[in-house]
Amino acid sequence: VSIVQELSPRLSLILSVLAFLVSYKVFRISTAKYRRRDAVLQQKFPPHWRIILNEYVLYYSTLNEAEKRRFEQKIQIFLDEKRITGIKTDVDDTVRLLVASSAIIPIFGFPEWEYDNLGEVLIYASSFDKTFRQEGKGRFITGMVGNGAMSGMMILSKPALIQGFVNAKDGRNVGIHEFVHLIDSADGIFDGIPSLYSKQYAIPWMHRMHEEMQAIIDGESNINAYGTTNEVEFFAVASEYFFEHPEDMAKEHPQLYSMLRHIFNQHPLEQFKMAIKTMLGTKAKKLGRNSPCPCGSGKKYKRCCLKKR
Repeated sequence: VSIVQELSPRLSLILSVLAFLVSYKVFRISTAKYRRRDAVLQQKFPPHWRIILNEYVLYYSTLNEAEKRRFEQKIQIFLDEKRITGIKTDVDDTVRLLVASSAIIPIFGFPEWEYDNLGEVLIYASSFDKTFRQEGKGRFITGMVGNGAMSGMMILSKPALIQGFVNAKDGRNVGIHEFVHLIDSADGIFDGIPSLYSKQYAIPWMHRMHEEMQAIIDGESNINAYGTTNEVEFFAVASEYFFEHPEDMAKEHPQLYSMLRHIFNQHPLEQFKMAIKTMLGTKAKKLGRNSPCPCGSGKKYKRCCLKKR
């Protein structure tokens, strides 16, 4: 009995130490991601990255300074945590930043949202077919979200990715399109009902979506006809349009625009207007009536934003 009594305090101490070590280990593991992110964000954002964003990503240029810093931080974290691999093509900083921007734009209204269902983005040199071949006939696919054996992967055609940002006002962007598919499937189902959206709005959204799809079929809508493929593709196509050409969508499809505003918790039309107002305030004196409009529409200044002043 005396031996047991003698060992009991010692055993209690050992168990306490073990419990502390286990708890500390669990704490370190559970917080490792955030400590790594803190380290990443301590690094200075490369100045040449900012030049690339200003040149290619119109959405970025419409943000205020605080929002740009948050966008840049999202870029740093995404590029640190997701692999971007070139398949028969090189991947430079421009490609990497355009992939990251495609990911961040649709979730920018939800700071805590993350792509837990993505591990790697494969960049192809060209479009590809359903068997992922980049040669031969039938190569019409420019982007794909993997499933089955390809789960956790995305494939993007490099030329299509770049073109989606070069022509920033055509309402099409394959990068945004594919990342919206990931948002759609975050709840485990591809169904055209975004997981960012409160389920109480699911029925009105489905109703609006089917009406718009029918309008496309009837030739009464300017939304990309690919959106009639199914509900999943409609959501992605409409989202491209929402972020790329919000002014046109708000004018031609006000109900759809309003719903997408709530889905993404963003108001790109107002964001673009404020950015244009700021640009015009500083550049108006330097702009001639026949100069290219600074909003990126491709029109002359006199036929675009000058009329709106």
